[in-house]
Amino acid sequence: MPVNRHAVELGVLVGLVNTVIFLHFMPPVSDIKTVPQNNPDIESSERTALMVTTAFTLLVAGFARSWDTFLVGGAVIVGTDFAFKHANAVNPTTGKMTTQPENAGLDNVHPLPDYASPDTGTSTG
Repeated sequence: MPVNRHAVELGVLVGLVNTVIFLHFMPPVSDIKTVPQNNPDIESSERTALMVTTAFTLLVAGFARSWDTFLVGGAVIVGTDFAFKHANAVNPTTGKMTTQPENAGLDNVHPLPDYASPDTGTSTG
């Protein structure tokens, strides 16, 4: 692969365009923090922005034949996506990320039987 002297500059330009693409598909981070946590509409828009920016970065890096362009543009994608994912995970009442309860979404899972019970013939001690 030939050495491209302007690969990093092109990568910075690709990163700038990637940020503009994210801002086109997504509302500002400050607005995302005010909606309920883990909003599915925001996640859908984020996935769309992620696919478009990834395709754009691959296209430009492919034409430039440069790993440097791909790495710089990809690093901007990762950073921008992290910022939007973090904003969507913030609880608007506390202003902090809160974890989901351990059994969230597991209401259809039934507990296993107690194998240490005396009716199975297993001793506990």
